[in-house]
Amino acid sequence: MIVGVILFTLTANSGRRGISHKMSDKEIIRRMQGGWGEMIARILIFLGGAVILVSIIWRIVRIIASY
Repeated sequence: MIVGVILFTLTANSGRRGISHKMSDKEIIRRMQGGWGEMIARILIFLGGAVILVSIIWRIVRIIASY
């Protein structure tokens, strides 16, 4: 999850500037669409969160089952 957050931060700030009224529509669309690095970062963050959630649920189930 930490790697995903770091990767997302790096890809989001990789030289992107704001959108200007002087840009063409194609340039604006290209800047708004995320690249592969951003997608991989989001997947890593999601998987990290899912692993943490499953771990918490598993611990709760083990505690309940031990009674």
